Amino acid sequence: MKTNGVVSAATGLILLFSPSAPRAAAQAPKVIEACSLLTVAEASKALDQASKPGKRMMESSPEGCIWSADPAASDSSRKIALNTHTPRAFGFARSPAITTIKVEPVGGVGDEAFYQIYPAPQSPFIWVRKGSNAISIRIMGTKANQFSLEQNKSKLLALAKSAVGRL
Repeated sequence: MKTNGVVSAATGLILLFSPSAPRAAAQAPKVIEACSLLTVAEASKALDQASKPGKRMMESSPEGCIWSADPAASDSSRKIALNTHTPRAFGFARSPAITTIKVEPVGGVGDEAFYQIYPAPQSPFIWVRKGSNAISIRIMGTKANQFSLEQNKSKLLALAKSAVGRL
């Protein structure tokens, strides 16, 4: 048994330091600053209100960003959430395990895109993949300030086209 562990460790070291290792690292998806994918003007137009600049969801992570008129992006404000994802996460989202989540293909943006619509409230996400990068965008609000499903989908498509152009 120890021999297998030694062989496995040696094989791992050989692969780690082989000439192909730098190429594999170079092909890894780049880290994307989610807040760089939309402008304040684009967010403001989608929210139908003046937005503050995008703010990281977690200060230490560039993968998620929130735009809102409220500097604190509180639960009472309308806001846009944009997250970056791996192609694997995109694939999982395209085939949700929860059968009440509806998936609708979307054309004209990225290499592949779809809406993911939850049953109640009908607050959709748009998911878009372009090459080895994927994003999701959602407009959130309270019951009193939500858009209709069709308005939401139209606004999400416009945001997705802008964001994908910056990937």
